[in-house]
Amino acid sequence: MAQRAVIYLRSSKDRHDVSVESQRRELQRYIEQAGDILIDEFVDKVESAKTANRPAFQDMMGEVKTKKCRFSIIYCYDTSRFSRRKYDAQMYKHLLKKNGIGLTFLKLPKGDPLMDSVLESLMEIFDEFHSQKSKMDGLRGMRENVAKGWRAGGSAPIGYKLEKIVVGTRDGEPITKSTLAPDPKIFDKIKMYFQGRIAGVNRNHLVDKLALNIPKTSLTYLEENALTYAGHTVWNRHNEFIDGQYTGGKRYRERSQWVIQRDTHEAMITESEAEQLLTEREQARTGRKRRKVSHYLLAGLLHCKCGANYNGNSGYYRCQKDCGNRGIKKETIEGIVVDALFEQILNESTVKNLLNRIQAEAKKQPQADNKSAKLKQELKHIEKQIQDLVQLITQVKHQRPILEKIDLLEEERGTLEKLLSESDPATKKTWQNISESGVRKFSTSYKRSFDQGDFEQKKALIKSCVGSIELNGNEAKIKPSYVSITGLNWRPQGDSNPCCRRERAVS
Repeated sequence: MAQRAVIYLRSSKDRHDVSVESQRRELQRYIEQAGDILIDEFVDKVESAKTANRPAFQDMMGEVKTKKCRFSIIYCYDTSRFSRRKYDAQMYKHLLKKNGIGLTFLKLPKGDPLMDSVLESLMEIFDEFHSQKSKMDGLRGMRENVAKGWRAGGSAPIGYKLEKIVVGTRDGEPITKSTLAPDPKIFDKIKMYFQGRIAGVNRNHLVDKLALNIPKTSLTYLEENALTYAGHTVWNRHNEFIDGQYTGGKRYRERSQWVIQRDTHEAMITESEAEQLLTEREQARTGRKRRKVSHYLLAGLLHCKCGANYNGNSGYYRCQKDCGNRGIKKETIEGIVVDALFEQILNESTVKNLLNRIQAEAKKQPQADNKSAKLKQELKHIEKQIQDLVQLITQVKHQRPILEKIDLLEEERGTLEKLLSESDPATKKTWQNISESGVRKFSTSYKRSFDQGDFEQKKALIKSCVGSIELNGNEAKIKPSYVSITGLNWRPQGDSNPCCRRERAVS
């Protein structure tokens, strides 16, 4: 029976590689002989098979995962088209098998099924070996180029341009090597920028003064690349970038692994000035890591009037959406909130008044005992249903409907337990029995725990009795968490949110 087929085509930078057009012709002929129907093709041109992060390949695998996949078999020229990494190849073959999609290689010798799987694995191992060998040959060639003063590839850094020089011919075509030459449009400006940075002038000031249209991230990269601007060719500085991340999580290799060929092009700065800039960049990175350890007591609680969170940043709380509401110093807002917590929310008078109001509300609900009894009866009935269904599972063949029913009953049980805890008279009686001395003891104990606790303890104590804080201009509105304070799902009527107004230091 004819199958709906697609073909996957891939070419690489290797000049000896089989072209996409040649792969397509042979695969079309092969599919026609097999009696299958070709409905589409996925093509990655000049893409490496060392990674699965290839656009067309990912589109094809993405369709495999959908319920509306149009094909039932994939044809590929050989194993190296599919992947040069054994792990990736096996992983994606498993995905195809799980979804009932076949995979056929044109250049794979035929045999019995057992030998085919062994041979296919061997081919993948050889493909990976070839890939690693090609990589090592390429790196060796780059190292040789750098040793002779040529560029190892890539675009020219800002301030320079690539100057190509013909060094020979191959198959009648010129062979060119490149080196760096000053870019007359911007060379002098970048040189002045470096002179300013070496003297300690602020980046933004230099950008305005020199009218440089360069993003800040590019400016820091210029300084990271200081040795190049000292007239040296630097190679093997970056770690490999695979599947969206650098190997080992670091952008740069250790300094001992860099390959530096000195005095290969015109310099803007001296080598000692370059080393000064590199040292300053390293100190800046270390400083950033230290700043990340800063603690923010109100993280997750402080919100802007626009609805966004306030995030801690360099000793300030700032609106996540940058809506225009000013940032505020960490010490200022945290001090105000802690003072308000003990002066307005957890003082003896407020807590006592809160308990009196809860007791008054409880007296208005004489039916609470009956309601609690009904909830307990319903809860008991649901628990019996769950037990009966659990026993039934072992006696039936199709268990899914029973499991779904149990899930629904468990959700209902959770709801009833919550309602029961909120309406249980025993809970209310506990609060009714608290005396003024008990209130005083509660407030004093809470304050002592806060003063003597470490950062995490203080943060937990604040979160236990503060629901949220809204910052609007010079006003902070604190919403207490009455559930945590009283143990009851109860809210007082009217505006019960303490407000604090203050003068504050802003960014």
